[in-house]
Amino acid sequence: MRRLLLALVTVIAGLLLIAAPRLMPSGPELPDLTWVATAHQHGPVGYRDPVGAISPDGRWLAYSEGRFLRVQAVAGGPVLEFPPGDSQIRRLAWDASGGFVLTDGGSSARRWARYGLAARTREALDGEPPWADAACVDASTGVRRIVIPCGGAVVGIEQPLEPYGPLAVSPDRTTIYFAAPDDSGTVDLWSVPARGGRARRLTSFAGDAYAPSVASDGTVLFKVQSYRTVVAQAPAGGGPTQALATFRSETPSWHPAGALLGLTYGSWRRVVDDARYPDIAQEAGVIAVGASGPASSVLQVVDDSPSEDQSLCWSPNGRWIAYHSHKDRSDDVWLRPADGTAPGRRISFLGRGAETGWPRWSPDGRWLLFTGADGGSGRSVIYLIGLDQESGEVTDPPARVAVGGFNGDVLHAEWAGHETLAAVGKEQPGEQVLFTVPRGGGDARIFHRFRTEHDNPGLAVSPDGRHVGFVAPASDGFFQIFRMPLPGPEGTAGPATAVQITRDPSHKTQPAWSPDGRRVAFTVWSYEAQFWTIRPGGER
Repeated sequence: MRRLLLALVTVIAGLLLIAAPRLMPSGPELPDLTWVATAHQHGPVGYRDPVGAISPDGRWLAYSEGRFLRVQAVAGGPVLEFPPGDSQIRRLAWDASGGFVLTDGGSSARRWARYGLAARTREALDGEPPWADAACVDASTGVRRIVIPCGGAVVGIEQPLEPYGPLAVSPDRTTIYFAAPDDSGTVDLWSVPARGGRARRLTSFAGDAYAPSVASDGTVLFKVQSYRTVVAQAPAGGGPTQALATFRSETPSWHPAGALLGLTYGSWRRVVDDARYPDIAQEAGVIAVGASGPASSVLQVVDDSPSEDQSLCWSPNGRWIAYHSHKDRSDDVWLRPADGTAPGRRISFLGRGAETGWPRWSPDGRWLLFTGADGGSGRSVIYLIGLDQESGEVTDPPARVAVGGFNGDVLHAEWAGHETLAAVGKEQPGEQVLFTVPRGGGDARIFHRFRTEHDNPGLAVSPDGRHVGFVAPASDGFFQIFRMPLPGPEGTAGPATAVQITRDPSHKTQPAWSPDGRRVAFTVWSYEAQFWTIRPGGER
């Protein structure tokens, strides 16, 4: 027990002590750097990086946290907050006057918005604002090259560097700033003369440094990514968190016998991978869960394709593993024998970009449950595939489960007995619900509503089908694991109060109830972006 607790302290410390990224040893040629602010994301799944940009006069930093815009003085001070949008802000730019910030993040009908600094307002815009990219990365020939302006002449770089955007150009248009991979697989920030020539490395962080923007005085702002996850567990009745692995891992699921844990592992959110999304370094594997302490590596690799492989799930008889993968240009559910005697095969066909969720077997081994995009509405809905857990053959093709009385996105679903499904859904931005629905479809029975900015949090149901475990913001400011009774017929009827299971100061997500009902596994995570500036003197 003491080894587990010590390992947890080490893991949690690694998760929390990342506000100032560690600079790797570097020579005197690197310019001076100044930390400005840290953007905190609201979950490890379904999120891209926070975006940020320095104002034209160099006085302000605007950056995103999910669907929220934040503005802060580069010199320090309070953070200015604005009304939220409907979805995550992925693009952001200052107007020439410096008095407004333009972003996406609105509804499908009015996607773009303009934020006024003086009045702290958000105004939805009709049409797309005129985004202007002074330089671009062109990969049309199979080789990544910088061109200025976009569609124009190639900027020659003397070193064999592979450039990645976004790019920035100095006010006098003599210098281009870009990111390029280093020997460790992360990216550093570089500059190169706009006329071409020898590039200069500007940063040497342990994490990715990229996405520059430039003020009129030449000050360069960029961000450094910090992403940490590890699988852990806690008693289902509440108690201390224990780390189950020492390496980056997430999306836990239990073997029916309870001695093994399936998980996702890999470097995940590297910028080089994001530029080729969904072909990223994320693999599916298995670790042993026992008294010997947290696992330092996977015991078995389930799939390690060049694309995303994640969130495996065993059949009740332990013979088959279903998992989510993007390989072979898919975004679907795959199935393979648990003993690895045959490669995985695709059993859903929603197609690339449709984004399937995490598969879950029914207790009787006859059905596989998952969420995925509906071809008509684009909303995330529930699907069922009929399967024979003895042979692995598909008995019924994927079919949508009709859910009445709920018009939002179903984020994740689990089995609550043989004939009932429990699900967490997003009713509207910032508001989620827990509900049950019959396996064959019917009206949603919503039994809990709560406010949260953490999308795709997962869900867990106890083996006896009487309780649900879910993720919600706690009073300590962290996303924690809660449990509450499920409504009848298989759960407890009547109103119920959520009980907090985890309490240590770290974010949690993706709960999974152990087969013996005594433990809940989950992912501990921290996902941040630090914004730094390089002063003009560093470019001499």
